[in-house]
Amino acid sequence: MFDFLNQWVVVGIISAISWLFFYIKQKQSYWEKQGVKGPKPLFLLGNVGFSKPITDNLIDNYTKYGKVYGTYQGTNPHLVVGEPELLRQICVKDFHIFPQGFEQNYLGPVERNFLTALYGEKWKRMRSTLSPTFTTGKMKKMFDLIKICNQEAQKELVKLTSSKDPDFDPKYFWGRYNLDVITKCCFATSFDVYNSSDDEILRHFVEVFEPNKLKIFILLTAPKWVSRMMKISGSSTESLDYLKQLTLPIIEQRKKGNFKGNDFLQLLIDAEVVSKEGEELKGEAKKLSPDEIVSSAVIFLIAGYETTSTLLTWACYRLATNPDIQEKLYQEVSQANIEDYEVLQDLPYLDAVISETLRIDSPILLFQRVPHSDYILPGTDIKIQKGTVVTIPVYAMHHDPENYPEPEVFDPNRFLEGSPKPFTFLPFGAGPRTCIGMRFALINAKLSLASLVRNYQLFPNDKTPSKIEHVIGAVIKTAKTLTLGIKPRC
Repeated sequence: MFDFLNQWVVVGIISAISWLFFYIKQKQSYWEKQGVKGPKPLFLLGNVGFSKPITDNLIDNYTKYGKVYGTYQGTNPHLVVGEPELLRQICVKDFHIFPQGFEQNYLGPVERNFLTALYGEKWKRMRSTLSPTFTTGKMKKMFDLIKICNQEAQKELVKLTSSKDPDFDPKYFWGRYNLDVITKCCFATSFDVYNSSDDEILRHFVEVFEPNKLKIFILLTAPKWVSRMMKISGSSTESLDYLKQLTLPIIEQRKKGNFKGNDFLQLLIDAEVVSKEGEELKGEAKKLSPDEIVSSAVIFLIAGYETTSTLLTWACYRLATNPDIQEKLYQEVSQANIEDYEVLQDLPYLDAVISETLRIDSPILLFQRVPHSDYILPGTDIKIQKGTVVTIPVYAMHHDPENYPEPEVFDPNRFLEGSPKPFTFLPFGAGPRTCIGMRFALINAKLSLASLVRNYQLFPNDKTPSKIEHVIGAVIKTAKTLTLGIKPRC
């Protein structure tokens, strides 16, 4: 009797394993059945890999399989699309089908109200509420705050360069500078960012999106219900909670009416207060809840800090290793009143240097769109099922010789000779979900870089790596170590 039962148990186990094997193989043959090329997935794991940086994976696959290819995250099919005309369709013309950005299986209390995580009517309401922050009038007021931060940064550079043969760590320096900019422009609040006692604040900014290989592995390979059950998100919940606790007292003080600023936080609070007072904002449609105010403040802090710091870090590296370009930029900014908002907007070579840095060292390596209904990719027979993630390989497109001849050469002139082909330059995304803070990030980067080059000269030193090693797993292009030489201009 027991032998008979044991036999059935064995048969049941074998049947279950066979069914699971067949099911996974079927799931991981989705693109093959449609004739879509792509890297062969590992059983159950898909195309997840940690052996090299995302930048290398994007370029290798793009070069080998073309501008449209299929991959798998675990058993879930993902489609990578780097064809400009198809991106015009997905990101603009058919935006109503692709309203969602990055797919996130689980969102913590702070993340779930991030503008980047929202879609549909809630996204439209939030976007329209936040957009007035970045009008020309608001930008000019924030520019005055950025100039104050820049003056403080210049003082720190004087201290740094007063020693013999100083080492300049651009990531460390710009991290503190941008923390100062973001807290002043967001909260009209100052932290002693250049004092080591405030390193805890900076640490939490850095750790929000710092790659955790175990978490990333689970998110990319396990079924969606696993990450939901385990409450695993792509961000550090500890750091997000820290930033939330940092903002709450400031919000409460502001609501008491003790201070009214011309900053991002005031706009959020006014959106709640105005609605409560019953003014014509289409009823409750544009009212922000307390949770939405906190989440919006936190995402502004994070997004404004990380991407601009990364851009300025790479700009310093490119100028240090291309002294002729640095000298040409110096000639332009040394003759201009860079502290004038309008003048700063009309410096073509500065614009070109920033744009070329964004191209060759894209801080944002990729972005995604998720369809909310089945979709046939125009001009093909490829069916994208509802919920299938479409990834736009920004970094690979920026390094495509068809889009940019000699893509590994840092050449700002390519942006002086005419605009790039539409939908081939995507440092801030594309379509209605283009980064809302783009103008703020650019004006901050322009003033910072112009001030640095006007007063200091950058160059490689004996600690500058001959080949940059990138952090593996990071969705923002980050160097493991980067040290440069710096000296005042005579």
